[in-house]
Amino acid sequence: MLRTRTTLPSSAVLGLLRAFVVATCAALLSAHVASGASPILQLTNNPGPDLRPVWSADGQQIAFQSSRGRMYQIYAMNSDGAGERLLSTADVDDRHPAWSPDGRRIAIDSGTETAREIWTIDVADGSRTRITRLGALASFPSWRPDGSQISFYAYQHGVLDLWVVAADGTSARRLSSGIASEQKSQCTFACHAAAWSPDGSRLAYATADRSQVWTLRASDGADEVQVSPNGDAGHSHFPSYLADGRLLYVTEHVTPGRAWTDVWAAGSNASEPRQVVLEDVQAQGPFAFSADGKWMLFASPRSGNFDIYRVPLDQEGQAAMKIKSA
Repeated sequence: MLRTRTTLPSSAVLGLLRAFVVATCAALLSAHVASGASPILQLTNNPGPDLRPVWSADGQQIAFQSSRGRMYQIYAMNSDGAGERLLSTADVDDRHPAWSPDGRRIAIDSGTETAREIWTIDVADGSRTRITRLGALASFPSWRPDGSQISFYAYQHGVLDLWVVAADGTSARRLSSGIASEQKSQCTFACHAAAWSPDGSRLAYATADRSQVWTLRASDGADEVQVSPNGDAGHSHFPSYLADGRLLYVTEHVTPGRAWTDVWAAGSNASEPRQVVLEDVQAQGPFAFSADGKWMLFASPRSGNFDIYRVPLDQEGQAAMKIKSA
């Protein structure tokens, strides 16, 4: 049987070759994108530093502070970074936002470098309500889970202490007795909000040298309990509670040539051993954890400017946080 041989025109051969090359390149490109994609999502990209991100109680909104002019102001956005909007009014320095449990208000501290008070901003209309009138340096508000009280730090007469006030501004009272003082040559600048336990019975805070995390009874400041163990290398601070009652805190390590962060979970029972949640993280706190512990927010200069990032706390996200950014 005689077989005939069919010869394609040269133009057809070139066309098939081009199609093969394009398909191969596309496959390689898509494979590169898939392999290089990171679970760490950059949410903001602004000329000024974006810092101190916090979740709303339902996890649908994020508030943060940003300095895009002469002072810091408060912004809010959706959890995916869309819908960004300014909440602060003009010519005020607002910092350290904290969402109310019902999501309707954001507590802040506002003022100057030497005199600040606690205020709330109505998320819907931007109206402001002054909460404290201490004539002190009040900072880092934090809402009781039922919305009835706000904790904060106040620096007065050379001493830093933890206070609570009713959400309507009444019944302000001091809980601690000298967390830090100038007489003891301690740092009297608060760098984190105190954390309320889910039932509102306790508050967690860090010591003046930021080496240990403690809790105290929120009703009277008594029954102080040390959470982080003695002998830990690094600085342990930035406490936050999850909805299940676990207390998370950050331990930051800095050694010659290397820096890393670990995140620990302490059980609701002080006798329970702590567990590592994240280790060898190549970013510094503070971190903001969603109530279910599945997501984390942080600010980082990894893009060349401080921006807000979101990462899932699954295996892929944990692995990504161990990679040092360029």
